[in-house]
Amino acid sequence: MAAVIDISPPAQATSPSVRKIRIASRALQWLFTGLFGLFVALTAFGFAVLFFYHGTALAFGPKGGLFSTDGAIPPDYLPLRDWRLDQRLAYVPVWAVRSAPMLGLFGALRALFRLYGQAEVFTERTARLIRWMGVWLVADAVLPFLCHLALSATGYEIDKAWAHATSVQEAVLGAVVFVVALVMQAGHEIEQDREGFI
Repeated sequence: MAAVIDISPPAQATSPSVRKIRIASRALQWLFTGLFGLFVALTAFGFAVLFFYHGTALAFGPKGGLFSTDGAIPPDYLPLRDWRLDQRLAYVPVWAVRSAPMLGLFGALRALFRLYGQAEVFTERTARLIRWMGVWLVADAVLPFLCHLALSATGYEIDKAWAHATSVQEAVLGAVVFVVALVMQAGHEIEQDREGFI
């Protein structure tokens, strides 16, 4: 009769801090999944409005968009129903480019907290997702200016309210997040090197 001896190391109990991270991360994963889905729907709705809305409540002018409940529109604003087809087509790539950073950011946050929920914290994958978060934040700050330049050069610019002070803050925050991710990646590589010497 043969005896089987289990020599595998005993499973380590999950620490309270790891359990808290996993619980909170699962909740945040659901939150960012919902926000991602909502923003996908809003982006699609924006394309639909651009092509199929012909009312007078929505207009654009030098200070941005205007929603009028009584149909009264200032003279320097152009109602969406009066946009020519070429104007609508010119704003299709603008809307796509302006929506992409938020979709990318919510997608990265959703993926990051999914990994945290699986107790994967200081890894190459999490550092890569945080780097992408920094890139998306900087892109969201810079793209309005680039769209403004493109629309101005082609003569299609209607909404001239592209400059916001919060864009500077967003760009700085994105740069900080990117550098933090690089630090996390370096720490992960140092930890791997230490394990290799043991």
